Amino acid sequence: MHQPHSRSAVPPPSHFFRWLTASRLAGASLLLASLGASLAASPHSERGGLHTSPLADQPSTTATVLDPRRSLAITDFATVSTITLRMVMNQLVHQAGNTGFTAEQLFRQLWDTQNPAPGESDLPGGAHCSDQNFTLNGAPYACRPSEGREAILGADSVLDRYNLIGLFNRFDLAPPDGANCGEYRMVFARPPADRNLVIFEAVLPNPRRELGLEGCRPIAQTWAGFSTLTDPIARRGLVRSFFLDASSPGHVPVVHANHYGNNPLGEGQIRTNQFIQQGPPAPWMLREFKLKRQCGPTGCTLRFVPVTVKVNPRGDFFNIFNTSPLAVSFREHFITQVAGLAVDDINRFNYEVPDIYNAAQSDAQSFLSSDDYLNEFLFGPPGNRFATAISTELQRIGSSLTPEQVVSRAQVLSCAGCHNRSSFADLGGTIGTFPNIRTSFVHTNEVPDPTAPPDEPRFLISDLQTGTFLPFRQRILGGFLDTSALGALQRDSNGRVPTVVAGQPFHASVSVTNTGTTLWSAANGTHGVSLDGAPNLVLTPGDAILLGQNKTFTVTPTAPLTPGRFSYRWRMQRNGVAFGPELTLTVNVKSPAFASELVEQTLVPAAVAPGETFQFSVRMKNWGTQSWNAQTPVELGSQNPPDNVSWGVARVPLMPYEVVKPGQDATFVFTAVAPSLTGAYPFEWRLVQGNQPFGQSTLPLTITVMPPLSCDGCTFGLDCPDTCPPPIE
Repeated sequence: MHQPHSRSAVPPPSHFFRWLTASRLAGASLLLASLGASLAASPHSERGGLHTSPLADQPSTTATVLDPRRSLAITDFATVSTITLRMVMNQLVHQAGNTGFTAEQLFRQLWDTQNPAPGESDLPGGAHCSDQNFTLNGAPYACRPSEGREAILGADSVLDRYNLIGLFNRFDLAPPDGANCGEYRMVFARPPADRNLVIFEAVLPNPRRELGLEGCRPIAQTWAGFSTLTDPIARRGLVRSFFLDASSPGHVPVVHANHYGNNPLGEGQIRTNQFIQQGPPAPWMLREFKLKRQCGPTGCTLRFVPVTVKVNPRGDFFNIFNTSPLAVSFREHFITQVAGLAVDDINRFNYEVPDIYNAAQSDAQSFLSSDDYLNEFLFGPPGNRFATAISTELQRIGSSLTPEQVVSRAQVLSCAGCHNRSSFADLGGTIGTFPNIRTSFVHTNEVPDPTAPPDEPRFLISDLQTGTFLPFRQRILGGFLDTSALGALQRDSNGRVPTVVAGQPFHASVSVTNTGTTLWSAANGTHGVSLDGAPNLVLTPGDAILLGQNKTFTVTPTAPLTPGRFSYRWRMQRNGVAFGPELTLTVNVKSPAFASELVEQTLVPAAVAPGETFQFSVRMKNWGTQSWNAQTPVELGSQNPPDNVSWGVARVPLMPYEVVKPGQDATFVFTAVAPSLTGAYPFEWRLVQGNQPFGQSTLPLTITVMPPLSCDGCTFGLDCPDTCPPPIE
């Protein structure tokens, strides 16, 4: 285990910071001001996506029958030989409209980025290592003339120098919300004697984005099917179709110009493992590119554009003696990521690195390179401010890791660390020591696998892949396929049964977990339907409830009139399809102090004349716990609106001596006087205690006040007023 030690109190040589020019330092404060927006993004990571989901932890029947060498990492000679680099580049150029570069030129342009400007004459407009004074994102970006020679137009085709050695299913990198369906990778390599590798890492869009992760099920099923497809010819055909075929109905091929960075989110990338130029000052180097369609006055051209290497912060930022604003800001951000790095799982510890901090390249080989994070960290004296801050955060989260182990974990997640630098690194916890990966340098090798079956020769992949990474991805894929599209499980209420008042509305909550792979949202028609006439369980417009997430619905039902225990019931639905068990809310219904039930009421006329009177009587039963009397007071009050005097009276009291005990009836009688103006008037009454109405109201009626009929316009004995004289015979 590395222990802190003092090398010298003197700051390290100035070459560590030579690219921090005065203008860079002056602009750092402006970069920091905009950092909030940068932090909101979650840059590409080998540990993102479904690694934190519950899929890998649940029992999976499918996972046990998956063959990882068919459904996750395909390197057998017969299958990979069906796809050539020329096919890939031709398809990309064709999708871009066959304008600009040819397939050969496009691939050469990738390598021309490693040459200083102006580069090859037939590849104009492309980026070059010298464009920003040999920097990118403010970090060093050296030219690589040996790799740059791949851009030279020669007698042989550069496309023919590379062969496909691996196809990889990275469904595990799909985000939990199913914004995309993960990455699907192709690794091309030159022969081992002159090695160089290019990895095309396509992010495949979700064909049914509204379903969330469930929209990716056909893709996951396709890969799982390769395990059980025994016909090798058929299997090869399906694999080739998945990557290249654009003719299948509803199928988007993996190889598409928009899947390698040419999209609004910049998703997808191409990465290089550069070996041609070996040794100082050009060690083994890993770099990253996006494929962009660039348009100008003469038309549009696809080009490879160098970008930062993701989750690869500049190593000198770990050095306490680098006091540039950007380095200080990174170290402050790093403290917020300690908890993620301290996760005690080799497949799950992770952290986010906003792109403002990322390096332009990852040096996997140079001794004492600034890309050696632990080496840079140890330049600081014991107990320095950065190390102390990490220790404090580790103590806060209850972790036994040391600051050195946390930094080593960050190194593992870098390109250089995963491929070389982290061999034998002390990661602490149950993980212990990181495996030795120096013997192969790459996780997909261009040499035959000596353990392959004789009838299925294949290229070698690393022990870390076969023993650690692939089993984890296998559990994720199997767990996803074993999880139903729609599922719900009510969260335990800890036995609490709320008490509510009979007949009164009350606020309650129902907590439900999404156990299916379909996103719950109001837009896709997911809601809980009441089976008892209570309000439905409704998602808000901003809700997006993913697999394993909980939603607490709030409802305001009205308690039953009858005291006792009552259960409300709901069932989750999506577009009319019910799923999951019944959801229940059980309440104890108690009688209120004041409650009433309508027993009977007298009939009233449908129409009356202005000022006309009629008698109205209503009988109410007291089924509360409190007696009624005139002193309480309990009165019959007009409603709609409350206490209106449309019918000549707003309140009808009990008799002064009257006491109505629980279970007894009370009769309220009064003479209603019709309004003086014609029109339709509500006639509705309810008991009131003080200013609080309670219990059932009378039947909601409307009585029309009509103008009186004259004696000249009526039929005697039918509708004439009583004052009209009988007609003369």
